[in-house]
Amino acid sequence: MTYHLAIAAIFKNETPYLEEWLEYHLLVGFDHFYLYDNDGSNEVRELLAPYFRAGIVSHHPFTWINGTRHDRPTPFGGRDKNRIAFDHAARHYHREFDWIMKIDVDEFLVPIEGDSIADIVDRRDASRAKCIRVPRFNFGDNGHLKKPDGLVLESYTKREAESSNHKDLGNSRFLSNNLRTNSAHSWGFRRIRGGVKIREQDVADMRVHHYYTKSLEEYLTRQNTMRSRVVSEEGFRERNAGRNDVDDESMLRFASEIKHRIAMRRSGADASDIDGGEHRLRLLRRGLL
Repeated sequence: MTYHLAIAAIFKNETPYLEEWLEYHLLVGFDHFYLYDNDGSNEVRELLAPYFRAGIVSHHPFTWINGTRHDRPTPFGGRDKNRIAFDHAARHYHREFDWIMKIDVDEFLVPIEGDSIADIVDRRDASRAKCIRVPRFNFGDNGHLKKPDGLVLESYTKREAESSNHKDLGNSRFLSNNLRTNSAHSWGFRRIRGGVKIREQDVADMRVHHYYTKSLEEYLTRQNTMRSRVVSEEGFRERNAGRNDVDDESMLRFASEIKHRIAMRRSGADASDIDGGEHRLRLLRRGLL
């Protein structure tokens, strides 16, 4: 395998958030990102250029795929662009990574014990665990009407009290081609391989923080191609209900380093300097450099 921990994600209109999201996940131990670009702008390509050069991102333009337009609302019962992207990653890249996270750019995988997702995952028995179902917590608006100046993880520190969903971290040993998997949360697996799913109720050392609504301004201007998501102040209030109940500042410990990494990356610094050599050391330890 080339990578230990990878992420598959599709994005549109996420330019203000991409750098923070990428640098954060690199910091906690991810090696590679398979990004399906439903934005298609020159601004996004320029922003991602340092990550291309460093070999951190595999980039797929995804406004057009197989000759069909996929940037409009999905018809009822249809397979939307998220699912098409995820099954592409499973089919074409499963030999490149050990584990892959199915996640969006408004979601962050957070270590509760220590600062490394890689260390947490390595405590699991990879010969038996076909996936880790990570509990997901939705965060609210923190009272912001306008987009704040700080990082997402600094600006939004209030969430719902209980997990309301999950996201899968899938083991490539068991992963299927996912052609029949129509889920934005769960991977599909080969039945003949056996293995067990670690349930979200049994995962206490990491969780997903989901910053869906953010401020009212951001909610009204975000990508919104599902007919069930109403773009209005009323829709915002409904989505935001119950998501400011608990103070959670667990992400603040990463803020300073993420800002430093973003500044270094923008300055043209070498990837090994930005990572403090951590990315290369992980690959060296696994005999891949």
